[in-house]
Amino acid sequence: MKNRLLKACSIVACAVIFPWSARACDLCALYTAMQVESPSKGALRLSASEQYTLLNRVRRDGHYVENTADQYLKSSVTQVSGQYDISDSVAVQFVSPIISRSYRRIQNEEVSNGSDAGFGDMSLLVHYLPVRYSDGDTTLRLRFFGGVELPTGDAHLLGEEASEEHMDAHQEEAGSEATHGGSRPMLKHGGSHHESAAVPENAIHGHDIALGSGSFDFPFGVGLTTQWKRLLGSADLQYTVRSDGAYSYRYANDFIWSTSLGSFIYVRDSAQVAARVRLSGQYKEKDTGSGGVYYDDTAANTKFIGPELNGTLGHRWQGVLGLDIPIDVKNSDLQITATYRWRAAMTYRF
Repeated sequence: MKNRLLKACSIVACAVIFPWSARACDLCALYTAMQVESPSKGALRLSASEQYTLLNRVRRDGHYVENTADQYLKSSVTQVSGQYDISDSVAVQFVSPIISRSYRRIQNEEVSNGSDAGFGDMSLLVHYLPVRYSDGDTTLRLRFFGGVELPTGDAHLLGEEASEEHMDAHQEEAGSEATHGGSRPMLKHGGSHHESAAVPENAIHGHDIALGSGSFDFPFGVGLTTQWKRLLGSADLQYTVRSDGAYSYRYANDFIWSTSLGSFIYVRDSAQVAARVRLSGQYKEKDTGSGGVYYDDTAANTKFIGPELNGTLGHRWQGVLGLDIPIDVKNSDLQITATYRWRAAMTYRF
């Protein structure tokens, strides 16, 4: 009885052990499409996952601002990935994102509509499972991963951040934002000239819609999944170390996390379905540009919560469908933020 109580507590702990505030960045996504099963030597898995995010809430320093120009960013990130299990504890994975974005924003003090699509930054990852325990009623898997994200996505929109016109427009404001002790100055998009002319400030910039970063980045993390009878729990952490990219623009290092707690609602030999509640988010500081300046409208923290369905069919098909709703959003300066996010994934094991 004591052992069973401890096992149940470990599941609950997965859902509450990392309750930090975080923002879910649309450019970065957890590599969860192929984490359902442990590696099986010689197995090959192909997966496709989709994340659709609608961003049309404008916030300044975490507070709602009226979106008078109806600015929005609709972002679809489709990840196609393949995984080969070298052994029962080691697997290698290749991830290729395909990104499509449409937007409405303010450019040259006028409303402008646009879109962009193409491949994003591809990743090569290694997964290692040092712990895989099972005694019938209980299973436990501990997974570590790490790798490199390659600069394969189109990063030309980052040129907006480094343009001479952009830098000149904000040179005086950046200088006034410099803090004591030699800290780097901060650049703000928008400004008093917009407000005096009653033109809405732009909330969507090149760093929001660029398909790639132009940099070599290094994601690594850990994941824990556990089951006790019908109860399920999981926790995933991912930290990405970023380097200087196109136009000397550097996205800030970001920390992504996810926890879930749920139960099987349908169990048969041929198929299983589980329902979960998922809490997730991301934390990131300000991005930097040429000369080490900070971009003041790039830091944010957000928490999401929502339902998730996980299913398996036979021993080959696995699927995930989830909805994320923001419940706590903190951001610096003026930014477009998410209204909701849909996630779906399907994996086939050969």
